[in-house]
Amino acid sequence: MQTFKKRKAISAAILTLILIGIAVGAGLLVYNTFQSGASTVSMKNAVVIEQVSLVKTNTGDSFLSLTVKNEGNKKFTSSSGNLQVDTNGSVSGIQPFSVAPSPQALNPGQSASVYQRVVDSTGAPITNLVIGQTIPIEVTATAEDGSTVKTSTSVMVSMA
Repeated sequence: MQTFKKRKAISAAILTLILIGIAVGAGLLVYNTFQSGASTVSMKNAVVIEQVSLVKTNTGDSFLSLTVKNEGNKKFTSSSGNLQVDTNGSVSGIQPFSVAPSPQALNPGQSASVYQRVVDSTGAPITNLVIGQTIPIEVTATAEDGSTVKTSTSVMVSMA
């Protein structure tokens, strides 16, 4: 006759605790996955022009002053302003006067400014701006992930 050895099984209470632990762990994994996805979706780019002025001096030179601010929650790696005046008449279309506010990299909430003489592609001052003339300006900022955001306004030429 064969004798059966007594086998020990996991008690129902321990099995229940193990299953509850697995369910809680899986729930935390799913929660963490959705939380990180939601924070990625809420990331945004926003750049605002805080201040812009275009001043013409009595010598005919013009100076652009521009301040931009990162109003989003992504870091910008670069920003630039393009004043829509033609800097090269020999090329068809408007070749805008470009400036790069400093610092180039902007953390969320940080501002950058530039004050620069308005010149053409050869470095000569652009003197044909008229007091009271309104000129468009566009600011472009690029985030670390490669996305860009643009905003524009216009600036009136004033006398110094």
